[in-house]
Amino acid sequence: MTDTSSEPAVLLKIPVLAEPDKQRFAQFVMQALELFGISQFTGAACLPGFLSQLEQKDASDDSRHVRLQLRLHHNRLFIDAYASEEEQLHFSELLTVLNEPPSPEQIVNITETLRAKSEVSDPELLRLHNEHIKKEMAMAQQRAKAELAELEEKLDKKRSQLQESIRAAEIDSLTQIYNRGAYDRRLEEAVKYCQRQGGLLSLILLDLDYFKEVNDTLGHQAGDEVLKNMAHFMQQYTRKDVDHVCRMGGDEFAIIFFAEALIARRSAEKILAAMDGKVSIGIAQLTAEDGVESLIARADQALYAAKERGRGQVVTDRELDNAQQSVSGAG
Repeated sequence: MTDTSSEPAVLLKIPVLAEPDKQRFAQFVMQALELFGISQFTGAACLPGFLSQLEQKDASDDSRHVRLQLRLHHNRLFIDAYASEEEQLHFSELLTVLNEPPSPEQIVNITETLRAKSEVSDPELLRLHNEHIKKEMAMAQQRAKAELAELEEKLDKKRSQLQESIRAAEIDSLTQIYNRGAYDRRLEEAVKYCQRQGGLLSLILLDLDYFKEVNDTLGHQAGDEVLKNMAHFMQQYTRKDVDHVCRMGGDEFAIIFFAEALIARRSAEKILAAMDGKVSIGIAQLTAEDGVESLIARADQALYAAKERGRGQVVTDRELDNAQQSVSGAG
């Protein structure tokens, strides 16, 4: 009779969770030899060395998670030890060589018989298994909790770093208020939000008067102090975490002010007074027809009018409209 099968057959598989499992495996191997009609002296000669080798592996391996199996390949019986988690072969030993390969029916019968016997557990061994499983589950939960805490800590650190990077990219290094890029983004967001929610919004544009003369006469260090003072008073007379105070570049500043123009004008006048009247300021209030560009254009017109009128004053777009209406009415 020739063997037509090239695939090995696993006749018995037992996880080693407690010391008695090794002895149970040895007993089942002896029973398998009996079922194959082979002298049990074969197993008695081979198994002690195999189990001794397994104990040595256990002593050098802290995990001790092992799966033992009885494997038939052609007419050869092997006993194997696997790492149950990685399915990695620890070692294998030839148990015996059969006179001829067994029939498929005989393999099935022996496999089912061994499985039925191995599934019958004595109460003490079952208790040991349960204790081992509970211990492993508790350890796994602790590891998962520690890993989750570590991941959350890393995530918080990354989030903080990201926020710091975003803030650094948006902040003017000299005055520590928003820069031009942040101004552009926040103005567009503010216009869309107020038009959608029906909120009030005013844009305040501010230019320092005769700032070039300050730099030329007193030097750039003195000019930097003037810019810092300007930013300081803008922050002082606006609402923190509500309004957006920005430096456009050079001596040009802006405030995205979430209120009507009348209230925005009061804050602007306080800033003007704090800067000794040396600021020209233009204000425009958002209308339903406005976009970002039209709002900026009207605030810029008001700022230009403030300069034309002699600088050091506040002009709103509504004042310009009223003046034009008066001229039209007079005409």
